[in-house]
Amino acid sequence: MRPGSEEERVAQDLEALIERAAAVIGEATDLVAFTGAGISAESGIPTFRDPGGIWDRYDPYELGGGSVFSALYRAQGVNEGLVSFVTEMLDVLEKAHPNPGHLALGELERMGILRSVITQNIDNLHREAGNTRVIEVHGNIFRLACLSCGKRIHLDRREFFTLGRELESLMRRGDLEGLLKLASRCPCGGVCRLDVVGFGEPVQDMPIAVREAQAADVLLILGTSGAVYPAAYIPEYAKKAGATLVEINATGCYFQELVDVAIVGKTGEILPRIVERVRQGAGRGG
Repeated sequence: MRPGSEEERVAQDLEALIERAAAVIGEATDLVAFTGAGISAESGIPTFRDPGGIWDRYDPYELGGGSVFSALYRAQGVNEGLVSFVTEMLDVLEKAHPNPGHLALGELERMGILRSVITQNIDNLHREAGNTRVIEVHGNIFRLACLSCGKRIHLDRREFFTLGRELESLMRRGDLEGLLKLASRCPCGGVCRLDVVGFGEPVQDMPIAVREAQAADVLLILGTSGAVYPAAYIPEYAKKAGATLVEINATGCYFQELVDVAIVGKTGEILPRIVERVRQGAGRGG
């Protein structure tokens, strides 16, 4: 990098933003993170809405609704498109693991700084990274919900992929009886569906998410374009309640009218640097 070059200036500007974000987060008493598809994209999970994303290749109204997941477990609508969708999602999720951005959020919780994570993602990666208070407004694909009694059944990775591959095999064979048996997993005998929010369905735990946003003194916005409502209102709720907002996004800043610090960059590259600065600051303070 040449001294005085544009590249050096940009690097210096980025370093200044990282220091500013670290100062804000280091002083937080109620830090809340709000995350979207961008953070999971860094773990290899394609976004749903962006060009080349899932919904560019599959019809969201055919495959993305809760009625489809319910029908799938009730042995309805077995077709090649649905099989292909299930196979692709299983392949993607099997390879996905928490990236440095997820791990940095886990570290912030262990440091006693992060209060909670509000996420639009369904991939369970925040929990795998060590976050214990995760509000999943679009659900969690590693969880089943009984259509009869409403019981939620959490699956570990082994259970999920064993179930998923069995489902894939039954669908390819068109084994409707086997699909129905596979879906009847609740202790009450009821049929289960994936506990994710489909098109036209209400989001989950939104009142809890709103309360967390309003309780935050700092809201950390990571990897979301703010295109999906009502979750996209979360930054506004936090700002109106007096929070300082920090945004990190690889594709641009989408909440510039609200945020106090905006950084264009990958969460997995930027957030670990911020956390390290926070740790250094805490060490000096001690």
